[in-house]
Amino acid sequence: MLNSINLLRTLSCFAILIFHIREFVNAHSDTVHLSFSAAPGFHLFLAISGFILVYITRPDDTPLNFMMKRTVRIVPLYWATTTLALILALTRPWLFHDADTGLSSIISSYLFLPHYDLGSDIQPILFVGWTLGYIMLFYLLFSLSLLIPERFQVPGAIVMTLGVIAGASLLPAGAYRAFYGDPILLEFAMGCIIGLLLRQPEVQDFVRRTPMWPFILLGMAGFALAMKLNWTGWGKIATYAPPSALVVFACAGQDLFRKPLTSQIVSIGGKISYGVFLIHPLLIPVVGVVAFKIAGNDWVATSLMFLVILPVTTALAYLSFRYFETPTNSWLRKSLHLSNLPPKSVRNTQPPPGQAAA
Repeated sequence: MLNSINLLRTLSCFAILIFHIREFVNAHSDTVHLSFSAAPGFHLFLAISGFILVYITRPDDTPLNFMMKRTVRIVPLYWATTTLALILALTRPWLFHDADTGLSSIISSYLFLPHYDLGSDIQPILFVGWTLGYIMLFYLLFSLSLLIPERFQVPGAIVMTLGVIAGASLLPAGAYRAFYGDPILLEFAMGCIIGLLLRQPEVQDFVRRTPMWPFILLGMAGFALAMKLNWTGWGKIATYAPPSALVVFACAGQDLFRKPLTSQIVSIGGKISYGVFLIHPLLIPVVGVVAFKIAGNDWVATSLMFLVILPVTTALAYLSFRYFETPTNSWLRKSLHLSNLPPKSVRNTQPPPGQAAA
């Protein structure tokens, strides 16, 4: 169980949640200004995705089977939350004032295609869905890589990722060029490289004899520097990618070749993180509007937002995982006759029982 990775993913999703509360408060308050960046959360999210794809891929997976398994995991909750966001945007437009509810925007939102919202940002109706546009692209590229021999699959996925970035420059100016040409795609390739490195016996031996916590501390220091520099474009990737790589490598190495975390809470956090990511954008404008309307004080309203949104999002994410995501995923896998074999671990060898490094 990748509990360190699950912890990292959970922290990333809650960091994104807190950042979006901060954005709402700063936009609606004249007296409260919160300083908080979720940039590490977004960058870690993509790097983790690249590593996970390498970790779960099986040599007997076909492109269609692999893509369908990933799709039935991602799509149901995203479509459900997008539908709720669309209903709110149509009936209470002040809650999602930047959402474009035109037909082309609706179609693009459901199909993970990039388009500009009314605020001139490349975001779907459920604004956090822009990240899933990259995730679905990664899934497609990785599925295509399964057509080539196994030892070339990960390098093939990386080369195709680079090809997408380069190819986007040939497109006319617009959402597709800006979205697919963004160097943030390199962080997916970086996650794939981490997964590939952890398949190598020499790297596995290095991880077994080397504590991972210094890499995490270095990564945290790197994030602090990146947030202070606040560069854009390629500069952003140059400052955020290295600390992301260090943290993901350390957490994955700890899980696979050293003493992994065994906390049940961490395991649950990993399971509900996707729900946290998709549900909180629905709650923030609703709770925020009510809080600022009834509180009469911006600091009280801000406190109410945190006190309500954090636990309610967590509870709804848990209910979603247990009563919607898991049953839906199981039913779709069974209906579509998708294989349900355990993932192919990047761990090639394991230390004898009781001899895992601490």
